[in-house]
Amino acid sequence: MLQRLKKPESHAVVCVAGNLEFRRGEPIYHAGAAGIAWRVMAGSVRLDRTEQEGVMFAGLAVKGDIIGAESLLFGNYSFDAKALSDCALEPWQTDAARPVRDTLLETLAAAERRAADVVSLRCGQAADRVTRLIQLLAKEGAQKSAPQVAIPGIRDMAEITDLTVETISRVISRLCKIGALSRLGQRRVLLRQFPLQALPA
Repeated sequence: MLQRLKKPESHAVVCVAGNLEFRRGEPIYHAGAAGIAWRVMAGSVRLDRTEQEGVMFAGLAVKGDIIGAESLLFGNYSFDAKALSDCALEPWQTDAARPVRDTLLETLAAAERRAADVVSLRCGQAADRVTRLIQLLAKEGAQKSAPQVAIPGIRDMAEITDLTVETISRVISRLCKIGALSRLGQRRVLLRQFPLQALPA
């Protein structure tokens, strides 16, 4: 199964005891390919669907989420998946002590909750959308007073929130100006307050 996710030699992937690590922007799997389900152990994953109009954003997975579970029912993946940030995955296996149906239902319920989160990222004022996205990506550091967050590229953030690149850049600059965020290089920010307060449009 792991060989089905083998990537071109130019893409570095680390495999430790069945776990996989991907760098930001690297493809994880493609729609139509056979494979297994994976649990996101760290980082975030973007899911896309290819339509006649082009590639369309379809979903987001963060630490603890399961991706590729549809392959257990249909035999292949329904979406393209790529690393939104550096991420680590482990093979997801159902609990042998519990009926597979119950485990899959729990996974479906979790997927529906995440889908609701994604819908909220595309509704409301621009500042609200961006802050909700950063909050969601900050899940790993939510217990810290000032967690570090690996943020996606500006274009990814724009497509996820259904905003323009210019709007994303402007909102992040305003968050930094009021002290809610501090930049740690190009790919990480430090949350000065958690949860973030939404800014006026």
